[in-house]
Amino acid sequence: MNTPSWERVISILKKYNRFTLGCHLYPDGDAIGSLLALGLALAKAGKEVEMVLPEGIPLTFDFLPGIHQTVIYPSFQPEVVLSLDCAERARLQLPEELFDHDPVLVNIDHHISNDGFGHVNLILPEAAATGQIVFQLLRKSGFAMDAAIASALYTAIATDTGFFRYANTTGEVLSIAAKLVEEYQISPSFIAERVYEEKSFASIRLLAEVLSTLQVSENQRYSWMYLNQEMIRKYEVEMEEIDNYVNYTSSIRGIEVGLFFKETKPDVVKISWRSKAGVDVSRLAAHFGGGGHTRAAGCLVQGPLPAVMTEVLTFLHHYFEENMQERTDLMV
Repeated sequence: MNTPSWERVISILKKYNRFTLGCHLYPDGDAIGSLLALGLALAKAGKEVEMVLPEGIPLTFDFLPGIHQTVIYPSFQPEVVLSLDCAERARLQLPEELFDHDPVLVNIDHHISNDGFGHVNLILPEAAATGQIVFQLLRKSGFAMDAAIASALYTAIATDTGFFRYANTTGEVLSIAAKLVEEYQISPSFIAERVYEEKSFASIRLLAEVLSTLQVSENQRYSWMYLNQEMIRKYEVEMEEIDNYVNYTSSIRGIEVGLFFKETKPDVVKISWRSKAGVDVSRLAAHFGGGGHTRAAGCLVQGPLPAVMTEVLTFLHHYFEENMQERTDLMV
């Protein structure tokens, strides 16, 4: 991985004028908030900017100022492509022809599994969110901020820290959040309500059905549940409304690892991993071609849902058998 270079990134942002911004597949609050914040700041500075969300605007985040300035498909050849919160080049939601004229690819991320695929990389695994990096980048570079940019940054940081509940919530994170609230008068309660407390009736009904699949391993160290294509067709719920379901698996007392299997397409299974202290799920997800963070990771596995579940759960069973001596006092 390349050494992070604030100076090189700042120089690129100031030197060039045409920017295209993208983020990872199935974008979460950090990806969207980081994309919006940096894109709006560059536009405010007079740059030509396109913020690309190929799957459209996720319903959960349609309240964010500036989000309706995003596009589904880029319309010009940029001088610079900015990748936000994307750990792998293959997951960057931008068309390949965008790179025909060899734009500078700047990779801004906080995933520990990021291999530094950009021409220039600003990767800080110690950051709680990519939004935290973007905040620091804007402050260091002198680009002006406003309430819209602050709202996007707060959303990015808040969602990746579980609204300041996760272990990655540091004093620096809280200090940045406080600055955004105090300096730009944004409303934390409004953002929390829109992101976490407004759910469609269909998503609640679907949650009930998904929870009925919840199981705990015999050793009571890991749990899992699943969502199949039949359920998706039955309730017609937006995928972003489903992402936080995984937290129920790891909220069970004594559970160290929780998994949520989502059959996003026939024979395509997205697996969300969550953990408590003691287990690095980014390493477990990496076994299946994924990655992420120590306490939250993901992977995409090809195959029928039952077969994928059997393969992953067998792997996890062997993992815990080999690590029995590392059992903490979490046993119920």
